[in-house]
Amino acid sequence: MARRNRKNGHDGSRVVFWGVPLAALAAALGMVYLHLYNTCERIGRQIKGLEREKVELHKRVVNEEHHWGTASSIRNVEQLMARHGIVMTWPDPDDIIRVPQRERGEPALYARQGGPTWRD
Repeated sequence: MARRNRKNGHDGSRVVFWGVPLAALAAALGMVYLHLYNTCERIGRQIKGLEREKVELHKRVVNEEHHWGTASSIRNVEQLMARHGIVMTWPDPDDIIRVPQRERGEPALYARQGGPTWRD
C-alpha cells in the first residue's frame, strides 16, 4: 500500500479557517471596547470640569448677592446721596396714589382687550 502524501492534505486548514475570523472578531471587539472606554473617560473629565465650574459660579453668585445687598442697603444709599449732593425727601401723603389691590378671582382690567391698537 502506498504512503499517503501529507503535503497535499487539508488537515491544518480547519484551524486557519476558524482562527482568522475569530482573531479578527476579537480585535474588532477590543477596538470597540477601547473606543467606549476612551469616550467614557472623556465624558467623565468633562463632567468633573463642569461640576467645578458650577461650584465656582455658585460662589460668584453668592458673593455678588452679598455685594448687591450691601450696596443697596438704605445706609449705603443715604451715604452715596450725601456724597453726591442729592437731597431727597419722602413724598407728602397727598402726593401718594394708592392703587387698590384687586381680588384674586377678578380678571385684570386693560384699556383695550380686543387686540392691538388701530393706527390711522
